[in-house]
Amino acid sequence: MARRAAARAARDLRRAARGDHHDRRARRAGLLRRRRRPGPADPQRHRVQVQRRGGRPALRAAGLRARPRAARRPAAAAALAAGEGDVKDAIDYLLHARESVGGGVQIGGSHLLPLLWTHLRVTFEAILIACLVTLPLATWLGHKGRAQLAASTAANVGRAVPSFAVLVFFSTYLGLNVGNLVFAMVLLAIPPIFTNTYVGIRQVDRDVVDAARGMGLTERQLATKVELPLSLPLVFGGIRTSVVNVLATATLGPYVGVDTLGVPIVNANVHGDAGRLGTAILIALLAIAAELIFAALQRAVTPRGLKLSQQPTPTRRNRHMRSRSVLAAVATVVLAFGLAACGSSDNSSSNDSGSGTSTPATTTSTDNGKLIQSNPENGSKPTITIGSKNFTEEFILGEIYAQALQAAGYKVKKQLNLGSEQIALKALKAGRVDAYPEYTGTVLTSFCKVKDKAVPHDETAAYDQAKACMAKEGITALPHTPFTDSNGFAVTQATAQKLGGITKLSDLKAKASTLTVSGPPECQQRTDCLLGLESVYGLKFKKFLSIDLAKRHEVIKNGQSDVGEVFTTDGQIKADNLVLLQDDKQLFPPYNVTLLASTKVADAAGPDFAKVVSSVNEGLTTPVMQELNSRVDLDKQTPAAVAGEYLKEAGYLK
Repeated sequence: MARRAAARAARDLRRAARGDHHDRRARRAGLLRRRRRPGPADPQRHRVQVQRRGGRPALRAAGLRARPRAARRPAAAAALAAGEGDVKDAIDYLLHARESVGGGVQIGGSHLLPLLWTHLRVTFEAILIACLVTLPLATWLGHKGRAQLAASTAANVGRAVPSFAVLVFFSTYLGLNVGNLVFAMVLLAIPPIFTNTYVGIRQVDRDVVDAARGMGLTERQLATKVELPLSLPLVFGGIRTSVVNVLATATLGPYVGVDTLGVPIVNANVHGDAGRLGTAILIALLAIAAELIFAALQRAVTPRGLKLSQQPTPTRRNRHMRSRSVLAAVATVVLAFGLAACGSSDNSSSNDSGSGTSTPATTTSTDNGKLIQSNPENGSKPTITIGSKNFTEEFILGEIYAQALQAAGYKVKKQLNLGSEQIALKALKAGRVDAYPEYTGTVLTSFCKVKDKAVPHDETAAYDQAKACMAKEGITALPHTPFTDSNGFAVTQATAQKLGGITKLSDLKAKASTLTVSGPPECQQRTDCLLGLESVYGLKFKKFLSIDLAKRHEVIKNGQSDVGEVFTTDGQIKADNLVLLQDDKQLFPPYNVTLLASTKVADAAGPDFAKVVSSVNEGLTTPVMQELNSRVDLDKQTPAAVAGEYLKEAGYLK
């Protein structure tokens, strides 16, 4: 059955925060007091692989009577109908504006024009700069016949460097802006143009060059009036390749704060699957159009003599075959982009991130009431698979629950880094995992379809409502943690002092019109983010800077954003000495963590299951969670090691 993981509320698309290298300030959090040294890098992350099934029509010999056959499987028919509906919805997204997934923002239709304009502008600037830099150098080197090895090596190295790595690396120096994206695209565009120009100049007939030299042409005239014109077909071939590459790769723009056509693809939680598929189709069509236009230009600049000497006389059959080949190629490209857009949110691996079956821990009796006791009876019960979503805090929580249950004698598997909340919930319902940590606010807004403004601000009320909702789905929500990882907004100490020593969000009202606020793209449509700041606090900011959540602290520290969205358990808040502005009007709903478990599995696991989870939750306060997050994000320890430290230091394990 085809499975689609629709990304919904953005609250949980949080990723591991950027681990900046700087001196940490001394701090203490509850039972966690030891000084630590940086540990190894994060473990390999895994994902759930959603398998697809498809049917293939039966074949029979021509002229034979068809044998009665069973009706098409309902699952295959439903998948086909769903696919047709998705394509129609994607086309409608391109043609007509609509409300975003979470409401509050208009997307699609004419609202794509600014993204399209930025996308094309980045492409034009990158190609223009690449041509200005490359053509003179490649023409001169080709004319002189020098540096052939160096030229080929440089071109190959340029092809090997991944554009995303260039974006991330130079964002440290160039910041999150259009210049960084254009620079990365220039590096991507240079190799094809350079290689084709150099080869084109070198392949000009030497007899023609000697004849021109004999007629008295200077070396400069030879290069510009003889060699370059004769090599133009190859030169335009290189430009054509670069244009297509840049058009497709400029979708990385949102990762450096540039709103290109990659926004609907990267932020499907705002634009939905229709936006992702529709934009992928649009980019494919742009690439195909660019390919055809530059192919025509390449043919137009080819001298007539070269056309006659290089191409055989086309027959009618050859022309038909060529037309069919072009149409087949176009259809293949469009289909490939469509399938990629549909499947990208579903693809994930099902490898375990931990060991398969673990040996139950053996503990002895102690006066410490927190110490988890191993129960031999739990070892005979079914294996429990613990999952998590795809960011630091979830990795740590998944490890804490897995290690605690192992200590209680359960056989445990770990399947961390499932993806977004929708993917994680589907994995839980399908039985691929038996439990994973989720936030009460996310359960209500994303799973139970409770409007943001209707989410209770009382932690207990929010948990009770989430628990009742999940019970209808055969899922048990175990008791929640003391900490709540809610949205928040922070400023640097310098900014706080500059604005008059602000400490609360309401203090921003008189200054917001001169400030830039940052957050993920979905922040613009959420009542617990930008919309709430406007309606509850009356804050009208000068500019909203759309960023990837992994950059949330970086843009605040480097001054690109005056006020930035953070999460209240971020370890960088204390490490960077930021001022977390108080939510004095209680805008943000609670996001306490509850372990969602299959009711069937929870019942089979017995009373120790809920008891162990509730016990380890008690020590997870906000300061402790900030400390644990910082150990992974800043000290570069693994989530497994940090979870083990917490359980030992808090007295749950020996």
